[in-house]
Amino acid sequence: MSKKKLVIGVDEAGYGPSMGPLTICATAWRVPVDLNASEMTSMLEPEFLAKPIKQNSSHVPIGDSKKIHRDTYAVEGLILGARFLSFAIDGKVPTEWDAQIAAFASEDWKRLSSIPWYATQPSEHSNVLDNIFPKQADYFHAAIKKTQSHGIQLAGIRMRVIDEIELNRQVDRTGNKSTLLSEASLGLVKQVILELGEKGEDIEVYCDKHGGRNRYQAILTYSFDEEWFDIEIESRGCSRYQSKWAEHAMQIQFKVDGDSIFPSAAASIIAKWTREELMNRLNGFWQSKVVDGLKPTAGYYVDAMRFAKQIDGAVKNLGLATDQWWRKK
Repeated sequence: MSKKKLVIGVDEAGYGPSMGPLTICATAWRVPVDLNASEMTSMLEPEFLAKPIKQNSSHVPIGDSKKIHRDTYAVEGLILGARFLSFAIDGKVPTEWDAQIAAFASEDWKRLSSIPWYATQPSEHSNVLDNIFPKQADYFHAAIKKTQSHGIQLAGIRMRVIDEIELNRQVDRTGNKSTLLSEASLGLVKQVILELGEKGEDIEVYCDKHGGRNRYQAILTYSFDEEWFDIEIESRGCSRYQSKWAEHAMQIQFKVDGDSIFPSAAASIIAKWTREELMNRLNGFWQSKVVDGLKPTAGYYVDAMRFAKQIDGAVKNLGLATDQWWRKK
C-alpha cells in the first residue's frame, strides 16, 4: 500500500457582507504522498469541472464557487457539488440538508437553529435539481471512480457557521474580522487533524488569504499550542510555513485565489452553498414579516442598508437589538 498524506483545503463565504452568516469549510483528502495538490484540478477533469451546470451537463461542479454560482442553475450547481461531496463520504445522495449542516457544523448547529430566520424551512432548489438531473447518482459514481483511479479519497468535511450574534461577539473579542477569520479557520484545521489525521501522517493545508494579511506566523503559533512555524515565504501572493505538530510534519499556505486548488475549491462549494441556503431562509423570514413586497438581499452593505430600512418596523415589533441581525464588521 502506497504511503498517503492528508491534504486539507479551507475556504469561506460571507466575509464581506453586513448581513447573514460567515461560513468556513475545510475538506480533508487522503492522497498519495507524492501527489501535487495544485495538479488535482486538472487531474480530475472532465468528471469534475469548475464551471456552471446546464440541463445536459454530466460533470460534478467543483471549483471556485463564484465560477459555478452563475447562469440559470446557479444555486443548483452549488447543491450538486455539495451533494457529491456528501455522497463521497457515505455513498448516499443526501436529501435532508438540515441534517447535513448539523453534521458538518456540529459546533454551531444548536445555536444556529435557535435563530428564527435560520430555523425556517429549507429552500425548494433541491427539488428543482432532482427534476433537471435525475441521473445525478450516475455522475457521482463516475466521479468517485475517477478519484479512486488516482488514489484520492475524501476523508471528511468540517465547517463553522458563524451567525451575526456570534460574529459580533468574536469581533469584540479579537478586535477585527481578519483575526476572527484566521482563528476560526485554523481552529477548524486543528479539529480536522485531530479527528481525521492518522499517526505520523504528513499534513498539507491550503487556505485563501485572510483579509489581505501577509504574515501568519504569530497566529499559527497561537492556534497550534505555541508550536513554532518556520517561514518559507511571506508575500502579497503567497505565505507558506512549515512545522511539526502532534507528530505530524505540517505545511500550511495562504494564497491569493487559494480556491483554485481542488480541496479548497471543494470547501468553497460547501461554504457558499451553506450561506446561500441560510440567506434564502433569512430573506424568506423577513419577507413574511413585511406587508409590502420585499426584494431579497445578498447582505452586502449598500443593499443591506436598503433592506434594513424596509424591515425596520418588523425589527422593532420583534424587539430585536441591532447586533442580533446586523454585523459590526
